[in-house]
Amino acid sequence: MIAQISFNASKDRATELLISRGFEPVQPENSRFLTRYIPLHLVGLRGNYEALCVKLRIAHGAVSVAYVESFCRFECCQFRSFLTKYPGNVFLRCEIWVVSPNGSIHCYEVLPDSLLEVAAYAG
Repeated sequence: MIAQISFNASKDRATELLISRGFEPVQPENSRFLTRYIPLHLVGLRGNYEALCVKLRIAHGAVSVAYVESFCRFECCQFRSFLTKYPGNVFLRCEIWVVSPNGSIHCYEVLPDSLLEVAAYAG
């Protein structure tokens, strides 16, 4: 139960972060064109043509690109597969947000062949 409470608190903070980055949060289950392939924790829309898909994970150690690539291997593979299949007319970004043990949120964009840290926010 503690883990679920911690995850929900992290998800609430991540939603605030999504808004601060200029995205309007929408319920992932309402975004069927995005979630039919990957269950997402957050989806944000900006304007009519930009979407941000987010998977949220809680880290157990120091966060780095190598750690995230290993710890979130399954999510990275899901996003990479999705990015190669998705022919839509929306600018689509896929990110994994990792909450470190100290409460910071590290945002990593999943690219077809790499992982790029795009932001880190202190808790």
